[in-house]
Amino acid sequence: MSRSARFRELFQKPPFVCMGAHDAVTAMLAEQAGAPAIYVSGFAASAIVAGQPDVGLLTQTEMFEHIRRICRVTTVPVFADADTGYGGVLDCQRTVRLWEEAGASVLHLEDQAVPKKCGHFAGKQLVSKEEMQQKLRAMLDARSDPDFFIVARTDAIAVTGLDDAIERLEAYAAVGADGLYADAPESVDQMRELVRRLKPLGKPILFNMARSGKSPFLSLKEIHEIGFDYALCPIEPMFAMHKAVKEMMEIFMREGSTNAVADRLTPFEEFNRFVGLDRAVARERKYAE
Repeated sequence: MSRSARFRELFQKPPFVCMGAHDAVTAMLAEQAGAPAIYVSGFAASAIVAGQPDVGLLTQTEMFEHIRRICRVTTVPVFADADTGYGGVLDCQRTVRLWEEAGASVLHLEDQAVPKKCGHFAGKQLVSKEEMQQKLRAMLDARSDPDFFIVARTDAIAVTGLDDAIERLEAYAAVGADGLYADAPESVDQMRELVRRLKPLGKPILFNMARSGKSPFLSLKEIHEIGFDYALCPIEPMFAMHKAVKEMMEIFMREGSTNAVADRLTPFEEFNRFVGLDRAVARERKYAE
């Protein structure tokens, strides 16, 4: 069974989380921890690949290579951010083909205007509902695997309000989007209203569990009780890495040693086992005999 087909199977037993991974190591850790799917965030990719904020600077091919590196080291389905599709309808078609080639099984396309911004930043602007519908139709036509899952995302809540966000998602569902996602609802009441009005469409509804954004922070169980089918935990692994590495480096520069953080460092041998040194040595030995 393909990874895309396996992703669709996850909806038979909701809720589930797509755990954020910002590089090959965190993707491997997510799978090892039991994550049923992995999420590749544009916010995280902008920081990791370019050292830049999520303001639409990363190119289509840079994101493609980033996704491909993650897909190579994992076996679970990979859900990869596609921002605005990187241009017009033909660019959107190229995006879905590249994401499939990279090994992803899912993407979300957002209705922001260029330059796009992280969904939890101020100053977002939207394209028309009709332009987004055109992009979605183009993407749906371009996918080669019918199980590849295309999520329509709207950023309208912060720009034009909740009613417009819901109307947009209804329009995106009408052209065949597989799933629906309104980013950055600002209260539990808004979350409940989204679910109440979108559930009759019969499309899985996604929630972004980013802990420090605009949305309420709830557990996976709590968001499922409201009516969401699955969730992203998109950037917390990167934030955990940033804090841990920052503290380690500051301590070393202050004390000239890692003694104070030794208990927080993975031993050399354990890390080598994690990245497969034993398997690599065994493969090499096979051809030397």
